[in-house]
Amino acid sequence: KIQATMFIGIAFVEALAIFALVVAFIIKFA
Repeated sequence: KIQATMFIGIAFVEALAIFALVVAFIIKFA
């Protein structure tokens, strides 16, 4: 159960980082 929670946390952080990168690109090229 602990490993599953950790995996979900890592996936969430990774998705957040990708989202931030996309937002940065939109702001840069907008």
